[in-house]
Amino acid sequence: MTADAVTVSLSAIEKAEAVHGDVSVPRTAVVSAQVVPDGMDEVHGLRMPGTGLPGVIMAGTWPDEDRVTFAVCHGRRPAVVLKLTGQRYDRIVVTVGNLDEVAASLT
Repeated sequence: MTADAVTVSLSAIEKAEAVHGDVSVPRTAVVSAQVVPDGMDEVHGLRMPGTGLPGVIMAGTWPDEDRVTFAVCHGRRPAVVLKLTGQRYDRIVVTVGNLDEVAASLT
């Protein structure tokens, strides 16, 4: 994170799983940041493109009727959900090790 942007930096494996590179959005596009107990519960729709194995991994772009989510979730673990405005994605959902620190730095 910088003063101007939030970047989800993916490892090489995550890039292959998500069929996508790093995702950056302006900080001004982040409407809210929330910690949730299970990131996978936040991801709905069809995987287009990406990788999905229930309970194991959800990585990539997940459009549904109401929104488009970019997700990188490994296991049923807590995650940060970023709600966005004016971007390609309406939400970003990621499992990270330092949840509270990440969420606090965004609000």
